[in-house]
Amino acid sequence: MDKQELITALTARRGASGLTNAEIALRSGLTERSVRNALSLKGNPQLSSLLALVDALGLELQLAPKGFGEGTAVDPGYRPVATRVGRALAEAPAAPPYVRGRRSQP
Repeated sequence: MDKQELITALTARRGASGLTNAEIALRSGLTERSVRNALSLKGNPQLSSLLALVDALGLELQLAPKGFGEGTAVDPGYRPVATRVGRALAEAPAAPPYVRGRRSQP
C-alpha cells in the first residue's frame, strides 16, 4: 500500500464513520487543519500524524511482507502483528531496575 492508498482508505473510513474533521482532531490530538491536510491527497503527513489518525478512526496499523495476501508464497506460519501506539507504551511494564556492579543470578 502506498501513501495515496492509505490516505484514500482513511478518508473512506472517516466517511463511513460519519465523523467530521473536527471530531477526528479531538480524538487524535491533532489540529483540524492538520487532519484536513493529512487526509488530502496533496498532503504529506508525518508518520506520527498518520498513526494518530489511524487510532482516532478506530483502526490499527499492521505490517506484513510485501505481496502478503496476493497469492504469493509466504511462510505458512506467518501472522501479522498488530502495532499500537500511545496507550500501549504507557501501560507497558517497567523494565527491571539495573543495579551497577551486580550481575543477575540465574
